[in-house]
Amino acid sequence: MSNKASNLFSMTPLLKAAELSSLDGKPAAIGAFNVNFYTQALGIIEGLKKAGGPGIIQASKGANKFQGGAEHIKAMVLQAMQDCQCTIPVALHLDHGNSEAASACIENGFSSVMIDASHSPLEENIQATLEIVKKAAPKGVSVEGEYGMLAGVEEDIIHETTTYANPMLVPYFFDETGADALAIAYGTSHGPNKGQNLSGLAIHIVDQSYKGLKAYGQNEKHFLVSHGSSTVPQDLVAEINQYGGNLKAARGVPMEKIKEAIASGMRKVNIDTDLRLGITATFRKYFIDNPGIENDSPNVLAPIKKVLDENPGTIDPRDYLKVIDIKLLRKDPAGTDLEDVMALIKPRITAHVAMLVKEFGSAGLASHI
Repeated sequence: MSNKASNLFSMTPLLKAAELSSLDGKPAAIGAFNVNFYTQALGIIEGLKKAGGPGIIQASKGANKFQGGAEHIKAMVLQAMQDCQCTIPVALHLDHGNSEAASACIENGFSSVMIDASHSPLEENIQATLEIVKKAAPKGVSVEGEYGMLAGVEEDIIHETTTYANPMLVPYFFDETGADALAIAYGTSHGPNKGQNLSGLAIHIVDQSYKGLKAYGQNEKHFLVSHGSSTVPQDLVAEINQYGGNLKAARGVPMEKIKEAIASGMRKVNIDTDLRLGITATFRKYFIDNPGIENDSPNVLAPIKKVLDENPGTIDPRDYLKVIDIKLLRKDPAGTDLEDVMALIKPRITAHVAMLVKEFGSAGLASHI
């Protein structure tokens, strides 16, 4: 379903296109890419266009707070879509929201929301998800829930270990809530330090969950989601460390494992850390390649460099961009002190997104929606 007023799609037809492709023998999942500022949104959209794939741009609860509200995120993404003449199907999705954030995004024109009540007992999780579905469905807004808990750090939530989803209860979750998608815990984790055991992901949980959906005839209306799935390219880690960063033991999910999960039934793959790494590497290299440039722009570049210098382990752009006027980050940076560095960031994001869309099997699916 398309939100005609905003030219945004519910993510349901996108995920269904991936499911139909998979049923036709071409396993596919839709890439979902987190966003915090205009140039990042523009790079994601250009990457989707380059690959001819539909895509999901998602803003976390923290991203909405960073930009001053869901309405600013929506306006920023729509502006980026207009500026690059985007005609491919794009959903705007809330990532890891609570009930309050999901309700706000529904009211402010997001086309999809996530309610993460996975920290609660199953029946409470189901009830919280159902309440959001009741608010979202009349507006044509798709809803994603979460079942099981992923290890790692996501916004203000920290889980030390993974609590795996029970595949037998996945169809029950969908039946009770009416949610469109469900993030299931199967061994991935949030952040850049995903541990040493990702070659041993519990793919059987994905396989059994998907087989359950098919057995109950749910698989063309309800879809599985893989969170914590960034690949954490080692060349980006090395570049960050080369230019003043200090990332240790940073590793991601091997691409072959993501593909295995897609072949087993995953229809949405979340990517955040990869983009953070590319953006941070670009800023760090830019300051090394342009020594003293921050002194020419004391109101913008100097405070960004100061945060990066003082925090060698940070990779979250919000950590070092929050020190400038956030309004600068909601629009085309042309004519500002950010123009040159953003001109380097955009093609890096575009190339990575296009590559992932192809790897996920969703290149070319835009024309099928």
